[in-house]
Amino acid sequence: MRTILAFLVLTSGALSACRGTAAPAGSAAGAVTLAPLPAACGATGAGVSGSLANEPVTEPLVTFDTAWQIIRRTHWDTTYNGVNWLAVRDELRPRAAAARTRGELRVVLADMVSRLKQSHFSIIPQETADAATEKGGGGSARRSGGALGFETRLVDALTLVTHVDTGGPAWRAGVRTGWVLDSIRGCPVAARVARLPRSLETRRRVLMAYQLTTQGLEGAEGDTISLAFRDGTDAPRAVQLSQGPAAGQVVKFGNLPPVLADLSWQRVRAEGRTVGVIRFNIWMPVLAAQFDAAIDSLRGADAIVLDVRGNFGGVGGMSMGFAGHFLDSALVIGEMLQRGVTTKFRANPRRIDTQYRPVRPFGGPLALVVDPLSASTTEIFAGGLQGLGRATVFGTQSAGQALPSVPERLPNGDILYHAIADFVGPTGKQVEGDGVIPDRVTPLLRRALVEGQDPALAAAITWAARQAPRPIVP
Repeated sequence: MRTILAFLVLTSGALSACRGTAAPAGSAAGAVTLAPLPAACGATGAGVSGSLANEPVTEPLVTFDTAWQIIRRTHWDTTYNGVNWLAVRDELRPRAAAARTRGELRVVLADMVSRLKQSHFSIIPQETADAATEKGGGGSARRSGGALGFETRLVDALTLVTHVDTGGPAWRAGVRTGWVLDSIRGCPVAARVARLPRSLETRRRVLMAYQLTTQGLEGAEGDTISLAFRDGTDAPRAVQLSQGPAAGQVVKFGNLPPVLADLSWQRVRAEGRTVGVIRFNIWMPVLAAQFDAAIDSLRGADAIVLDVRGNFGGVGGMSMGFAGHFLDSALVIGEMLQRGVTTKFRANPRRIDTQYRPVRPFGGPLALVVDPLSASTTEIFAGGLQGLGRATVFGTQSAGQALPSVPERLPNGDILYHAIADFVGPTGKQVEGDGVIPDRVTPLLRRALVEGQDPALAAAITWAARQAPRPIVP
């Protein structure tokens, strides 16, 4: 049985419907053409990424026909989201036959999968999928500028620093939350964001702006990068940062590009209570034992908060095991709908801890924090616990891109990453599209960031602490 993924592939090499998302609120991803970067920014056009893009392609129709047939055979909707799939083949096949390079063929394949206007359909170049991760190099699940020690989000047309790793390169250079990232290596960040169509729905714009900014910040460990910021008083700050070692463990899962997996947890005090906070950036098996250990460490806490902002997803089945840490019965957190087959995602209640001692799932208050970069398995998990009434969700609306999918190698060596199912939560509501809507919307505000605050996380922690039962005083 193939491992089912729900993972939004956002690498600099992937050509996907998500990369060209242009959809109204509540709808699935569609494709658009990104405007080229200015020549001064070191780019001549939108181009086709991949070091093998200019290599000659042999038998392009074999690859094109294979990709088309895979989707025809595995797509769960026999109407193909209202698309005439036969007509798509007839239209694009001559273009595929005329392709002379691998890059030209990739453009045709990317055009084909984009016609479905759904997430989790992309073409991953062979060199991207097979690459060994360089130190400090890129990866879908990495934070924006992960090796630089900070991350960003697009907020009201400004690219803001939303997190700085204490002790990392950015922190040591004085960079703080709330600062505006104005340029990368002399290229205005606004020029990168301006590539996105104005018609983009806000969540998709935030997601794609993150991708474009991350690409500009990538580099190998030891590389120096020049950045221009505006600090909390809007004073300009020119900063030279040296790429440090990226946090986390390199994971190579099947045919997908290598990514970095990172998990951390801590205890905080709020309202006279102890609240455990767990953060993790991806759903990969390497983090399962770490999550189990985190729960063991926090089992005596009064409440738990899971911060899954920026978590693009991963192995879908892990949502059932993680849910079992918080549900005491095998409740259904959602259903995967394939062609003629429905698979229920049931929580797997945890009855023993990491030392094989009997325990019960954590029964205290549970809060989750999401944002537009929370996607796929993250949405399956968060939406499932929210729908069951087990968790209260804070932050901003999630990506709404949650289709179970698999990667398959094409004859030319590239990877077709394609969805094979729809997914509905425990209330029967489709996760794709609207995603997870927080119970308490807590948007990012620059003023709060400048003051060193994290409004969404703070609201989740305060709520969780207040829900915890008061100790009995004799």
